[in-house]
Amino acid sequence: MYKRSIRKKVIIVIFLVSLTVMAIGVGLGYFFSFKILHNMVGDVHRKLSQLLANNVSEDIDAEIERIKSYTARQTQPDEILKEDKNIVKADILTEARKKDGVDIGGLEFDETANAWVIPISSGNYRIEIATAKFFDFLENFRIDDTGHAVIVDAQGNVIFHPGASWTNAPFTDKNDYERLLRNKGQYGTIYEPKFHKGKMFVAFSEVTSPALLENNTVWRVFIDEDAREVFAPLNKIIIWVIAAVLLLIIIMDVIAYLFSTILVRPIEKLYEAAVRIMKGDWDYKIDIKTGDEIEHFADAFKEMIANVRGKQEELLMSKSALEELSQSLEKKVQERTKDCTNAQNELTNYARELERALMIKSDFISMASHELRTPLTAIKEGIALVLEGQTGAITERQKEFLSMSKRNVDRLARLINDILDIQKLEQGKMVLKMEPHDINEVVSDVANIMVAVAAEKGLKLSVKPEAGLPKVKFDKDKITQVLTNLLNNAVKFTQKGEIQITTARGSNFVQVSVRDTGQGIKEEEMPKLFQKFSQLEGGLERKTGGSGLGLTISKAIIDKHRGKIWAESRVDKGSVFHFILPITERRGLEIG
Repeated sequence: MYKRSIRKKVIIVIFLVSLTVMAIGVGLGYFFSFKILHNMVGDVHRKLSQLLANNVSEDIDAEIERIKSYTARQTQPDEILKEDKNIVKADILTEARKKDGVDIGGLEFDETANAWVIPISSGNYRIEIATAKFFDFLENFRIDDTGHAVIVDAQGNVIFHPGASWTNAPFTDKNDYERLLRNKGQYGTIYEPKFHKGKMFVAFSEVTSPALLENNTVWRVFIDEDAREVFAPLNKIIIWVIAAVLLLIIIMDVIAYLFSTILVRPIEKLYEAAVRIMKGDWDYKIDIKTGDEIEHFADAFKEMIANVRGKQEELLMSKSALEELSQSLEKKVQERTKDCTNAQNELTNYARELERALMIKSDFISMASHELRTPLTAIKEGIALVLEGQTGAITERQKEFLSMSKRNVDRLARLINDILDIQKLEQGKMVLKMEPHDINEVVSDVANIMVAVAAEKGLKLSVKPEAGLPKVKFDKDKITQVLTNLLNNAVKFTQKGEIQITTARGSNFVQVSVRDTGQGIKEEEMPKLFQKFSQLEGGLERKTGGSGLGLTISKAIIDKHRGKIWAESRVDKGSVFHFILPITERRGLEIG
């Protein structure tokens, strides 16, 4: 099987290479032979068409001279018909229709004469020449069995055709005709002739009669012949060439078989040696003398067998050592597996304890925050009553300390509220009340509350809403909380200037922006903006109070609305915080 396979491959390769080379040779030979024959026949046909065109031109000029003589002599129509066999009708025109010079008209069919005619006017004479009689010398013109001559006008319509059955019909398809006229050699193949089945090879020349040129009339003499007949000699040659190629292929196959036998014999010996060695006959002698690469391969094979035999002995010695090592490793793996299992159990227990501790911490923070709210509320009300003087008159010094206490109690209350909000958000317990609202109304309500706070620091607070914003579904209280946080931060970090709130509509969202003229945020601190308990330094390294949870809570609220919040800032230039709320869900569904 091995031997037959190698021989078959060699034969197939040589066969394919030979066939490819010969096919390319035959193809190129046919192509160039076709071009040579095409150009040679085209040149001969064109010269013949030129001779015929010259004859037609001479006949037209002679006929025109006869007609001029009739006009000069005022010959009667019946006498003209007797003198000139080409003329089938002669009329004398009135003075009103008299024409100067000679006028050659287009092809017409005279029903009286039952013939196709060409009208010629000279003076007051109008004469009709029968094309069948005038071009009768073309009737007997033949080339081979299918070649003949045709006269065609500028539009491609037949003026004369042997047998007259195609007169005034298109010579060929319009595209074929225009392509022929563009050919500088004035010959080529037409693929859709109107008077013949199959392709036709044609050549043409123009009739250069002065009478036709003066009337801007174009006639062309075409010689056409069946393309199969034109290229029949080439096809016969190709048949003989193909037969010769087939004979050469048979010879090449025989050579390939002999060559493959010479090539395969040493490979058979190598194959036999490999089989014997595989069966354990390590002493089998390999004797191949070819003086080429196969002999080198046989020598390398013998050397490889010697090396393999030595390696086999080494492997047998190593086998017992590996078996002992394998048993030792198996014991160590079992010990390590047991250790890993114990460690995994310890990590699992630690994770459970850590989760339990986090839950206890969260519950403790929530409980502590709730428990602190009640006394703080009482303290706030007590301080407020004292400040309002309902418990008696107080001094300015007492009022100052009470006001300070009230600010700290308010700050502590905000801190507790922030902690409770962040706990709800983290535990997923915050429920949004989604209803349609006008964002401009919410912005206006918050601004009206914060305008007094801004005025205390001498800051101007303005609102520039975009008119016609659609209503958006959101939790009004939570968005109010976000706006309040952003405005509180803007007031807190702005020493002079103004704060501006703007609204705008995007492609599928509404956007709210809070801009201040504060001292800005350093670029390296921007990533920490929305982190929990984060206190940032201002442009002048100033510190401000706060829980550090306001922006974190704002981001969580906006995220829960499936919106986005971000900030832009430059030191000493101020900051602007943006957030957007989708008009509809990004998956195409309304939020709510």
